[in-house]
Amino acid sequence: MGVREWFERAKAFVAEVGQEVRRVTWPTSREIAGATAVVIAATAALALLLAFYDLLISNVLLVILR
Repeated sequence: MGVREWFERAKAFVAEVGQEVRRVTWPTSREIAGATAVVIAATAALALLLAFYDLLISNVLLVILR
């Protein structure tokens, strides 16, 4: 494959990507805010769960090692 053919294929690829991007249905601001809230809530819940397990395991080990 020559350099000229490579550039022609790259040019066609970029054009196809542009066509696909125009066809995408982008989320609304409300949808983005809702998804972000779900991610933040799930992250906070998981952090609390891990903190609880950490505290539980620490106390169990303290009792065992005494």
